[in-house]
Amino acid sequence: MRERTPTVSLGMPVYNGHRYLPNALTALLNQDYEDFELIICDNASTDATPDICRAFAERDRRIRYYRNATNIGLAANHNRTFELARGRFFKWAAHDDDFPRAMLGRFVEVFEHAPPTVAVVYSRCQYIDENGALEWVDSDEVDLDDASPCRRLAHLLDRIHMYNCPYGLIRSDLLRRTRMHLLLPGSDYILCAELAMLGVFVEIPEPLLRIRRHPNRTFTANRSARALRELFNPGHARRLIPIGMNVRMELEVVLSAMIVPDGLRDKLLCTAVAAVKPPWRSFRAFGGRQKRKLLSLCTGETAPARGGES
Repeated sequence: MRERTPTVSLGMPVYNGHRYLPNALTALLNQDYEDFELIICDNASTDATPDICRAFAERDRRIRYYRNATNIGLAANHNRTFELARGRFFKWAAHDDDFPRAMLGRFVEVFEHAPPTVAVVYSRCQYIDENGALEWVDSDEVDLDDASPCRRLAHLLDRIHMYNCPYGLIRSDLLRRTRMHLLLPGSDYILCAELAMLGVFVEIPEPLLRIRRHPNRTFTANRSARALRELFNPGHARRLIPIGMNVRMELEVVLSAMIVPDGLRDKLLCTAVAAVKPPWRSFRAFGGRQKRKLLSLCTGETAPARGGES
C-alpha cells in the first residue's frame, strides 16, 4: 500500500544540538495539527544528537531521520531537508527554538483561506533566553498584499532585519522555483527576496515562534567572515574573496531579480529595486547614525534609534 503524502513537511537541520533538541522535537510532535512529516538532517554531529533523533524516530513514525557522513555545511543541510520533503507546504524548524502548540495549525488555517498567490505565512515571534524566559517580541513586518513583485521586493528589502519570515510555512511549489540557500553567508536574505518576488507574505499577529538566544547559537558562536564562510561552505573559507559579504549578498539579489520573476517587465522592475534599495537603506542608516552622534554632541544626550536604522 502506498504511504499517504503529508500536507506539511517540517525540515530540521541540526549539528551538535543535544541540549535543546529534545525540547524542540517534543514541541513539534505535540502540535495540535498532526498531518505532517518531520525530516531531520543531522550534519555529522559528534555529540548525543544521533541517539536523541533515533530514540524519537522509534516512537513516532512521522519522523524521518537522515545523517550526513560528513559536514556538508549549514546551507546545504538546510536545502537537503527540503529536497527530502513531500508535503504541499514546508517549514524549517531550528533545533534550539520552541514552538507553541497552535503554531502549525494556525499557519495551515491561514493558507487554507488564502489565494494561491500567497507564498509564505509567518508570525511574530518571541525571543527567549537559554532557559526559556521571555525577553521581547519582534517581527520582520515584511507582509504586503500587493500583486506587484517589485513592490513586494522593495517592502521586504526595506524592512527585513530579524529573519523570522523564512521560518514560517512556505508553499513548496514556489520554494522549488528559488535557488534555495546559496553556499554563502546571507543566503536567507537572498531566499526571502526570491520568495517575495514569487508571492505574497502574510504575517499572523500572535507570536507563534519562540527563538532561543544562547551563547552557542550559530550566528552568536560564528562572527568573523572566515568563520561564517566555513560554516556555510566547509573547506572553502580560505579562498580569496574580492568583495565583502554584504556586497556579495546584494549582488546575488540583483541576479535573483533578473531570473526569478515571470515576464520581462517584472524582471526589469525588480532588478532596478534590487540595485537601488539596499544601498539606499545603508545610506539612510548611516545618515541616521550621524544625526544621532551630532545630537549627542550638541545636547550631551543619546538620541534613540528610529525604526529602520541600525
